[in-house]
Amino acid sequence: MAANLWDRLSPTWQACLDEAWRAYAAGSVPIGAIVTDGQGRIIGRGRNRIGDRALTLPHAGRVNGPARAVVAFHDLAHAELNALLSLNYAHENATDADNPHRWVLYTTMEPCPLCLGAFYMSGLRELHYAARDPYAGSVNLLGTTPYLSRKPIRVVGPHPELEIISAALSVEWSMVRESDNRSQFVRDHWRVVLPASVALGERLFERQVISELQARQASVSDMVARVAAELVKLRNSRVV
Repeated sequence: MAANLWDRLSPTWQACLDEAWRAYAAGSVPIGAIVTDGQGRIIGRGRNRIGDRALTLPHAGRVNGPARAVVAFHDLAHAELNALLSLNYAHENATDADNPHRWVLYTTMEPCPLCLGAFYMSGLRELHYAARDPYAGSVNLLGTTPYLSRKPIRVVGPHPELEIISAALSVEWSMVRESDNRSQFVRDHWRVVLPASVALGERLFERQVISELQARQASVSDMVARVAAELVKLRNSRVV
């Protein structure tokens, strides 16, 4: 993986990773999500806030009309849900670009059942995810019931370059924040499908790479470059 991965990413994926990195810094699962309109402009963003006690936005406020909400310090405070709640539907029929059917949800991890359901019911029709989630990922639910078969949903993912980094960051987070038993249980599921991501996440944990980056308040681009460099070292050691 080339060192200039960050520069090759679209602004949308950069924004997703920035939200994920902010989530990590706030003590939450490192997952970020972005919504773009029909012209590719960013119109909504959210991050996992399950462990986030300090909000930078109000729980509910009024911006250009409709209420926009943020869920925090709650088991339902997932990134995709917060991104969808941030949207302004006031002028959704004004132009094609403002039609939710043309809006796109981007997220660093494959949505869980909660977030897939929220996406499906939101009016959006396109979903992009960077990394598979072999434990909780639920895009496979599409088409399994009459209701989940009605809408013409397009799903794109995983992202070939971002998957290993996004998943490894979540692996490292689970090793730091969760009990040994739970972390091991999830990693066992992930290792079957994403062995390189698990190996990289374990390396990041053992070498305290992320904690060092956090200590010096490294930028998201610095984080991506450092994790990509660790992946190169891991591959050169023939572990992956």
